[in-house]
Amino acid sequence: MQRQLDNGKGIFLLWLNWVLGLGILTLMIVMSLWIKPLYMPFVAYGLQFIIFLLIKWNREQRLPVCYVYPFVVSRTLFWSGNVMLVINLLYSRWFSHIVFDPDTINHEIPFLCSLIVSPIAFACCLWAHTHQRTLSFCRDCKMRSGTAAERGFLGMIFTREGQYQIFVAMWIAIGVCAVAWPYYLLTYVNDSLTVPDRLVFFWMQVVLWLVSIIYIGLRYIGIWAYYCQNIEGSAKRHGRSTQVRFIIICDNLICLREPQIGAEVAEPGAHYFDTPESNYIPWQEKVRTESAMTMFRNQTDITGADIRFFYSNISGNADCNIFHYLTFLSPAQKEKFSAANPDCVWVTFRDLAKMINEHDVAPLMSAEIMRLYNMAMAWKTYDRTGKRRYKIKHYKPTFHVEDIKTWDIDFNDLTWLYVADNNEDTPFYKLRRFWRKYINGVGNIIDEINPEPNNENR
Repeated sequence: MQRQLDNGKGIFLLWLNWVLGLGILTLMIVMSLWIKPLYMPFVAYGLQFIIFLLIKWNREQRLPVCYVYPFVVSRTLFWSGNVMLVINLLYSRWFSHIVFDPDTINHEIPFLCSLIVSPIAFACCLWAHTHQRTLSFCRDCKMRSGTAAERGFLGMIFTREGQYQIFVAMWIAIGVCAVAWPYYLLTYVNDSLTVPDRLVFFWMQVVLWLVSIIYIGLRYIGIWAYYCQNIEGSAKRHGRSTQVRFIIICDNLICLREPQIGAEVAEPGAHYFDTPESNYIPWQEKVRTESAMTMFRNQTDITGADIRFFYSNISGNADCNIFHYLTFLSPAQKEKFSAANPDCVWVTFRDLAKMINEHDVAPLMSAEIMRLYNMAMAWKTYDRTGKRRYKIKHYKPTFHVEDIKTWDIDFNDLTWLYVADNNEDTPFYKLRRFWRKYINGVGNIIDEINPEPNNENR
């Protein structure tokens, strides 16, 4: 199965997401010129359903593209449809004489679509921009596809550009509101649409959409050119490869390589604490545990280390996949390893967690440790459906690094990441599951989402 994603295509798809996202909002506004306001809420819901299908299809891909901006557009369409539906109800023959002055309303034009969509788009973009680290849609994507560090070049691009698109869309919405609402309050007459009315309320959005797709297109052409010149053509690039990483543990301590401060160091993460043993090999579909044992023995001259498969992920960088292994050393092996690697330190999990919070640890190492902790705690606390194993609300079991080798947990099973994020101890547990499955378009987070079998790696 071909699971590599061309980086150039990924950058182009980011631009296409912008074209479709802002284009659908613009299309709905323009369609309101010819579609009666009575039917516009259902147009909004129909367009939202189209985006829902696109998001769901994207989620099913092995290497999905960042759809956070289309997701925000879907929220904008949902709430815009609700507001238009309420206004239509208020303008109905049963309520209009109670709420409005009959001499001042026009039943033919109960609302102008752009005056509703623009402020709601601003509110949704502001919400997504201020909650970018806790946005459930992004958390779900990271659980499925890995963090930015695990996804390589495209992961970093997606993380940055998804939020950048939201930021640009927010300012476009602010600009439309700043022009359309003062014009509506000071100049507009609720009788018929004049040429200036159509320009402000409809065609201005089309012009902004066209200008924005050119601007965003030029931006991504620049990113693509940077990739070709500084990433693809770099002599430091490993080419189409497989990365094998070893998390080294002895008793209750984890081994870290100290930051490499030298100016000549150009490897990603070299200026942070990281695992001391990581290697690139020619690209392989699978890496068996026996091969990893041989690799570790050749690199460290330590025989008999207890090496176990941790998890694997396909990097968003089309040239690299990553296999992670847990390596348990005895006290004698620890002493031998420390003697051969004086630039390494051994830290407790508590100290490592503090270093991660202070951003002293390489992003990839941070992702590995967070996965280890979150999945282990979820496995010890809940069953696979998210229900508590023990009838004690908010019960938290202990976590000791030295116990990891005795745990029977599959760290490559994404179910435990979803259980850690949504379980009986989270507010509105069942409602959140329903919302994610049927509204967000991300599927059933527990019953349907499972990684591909990786028995070959064991």
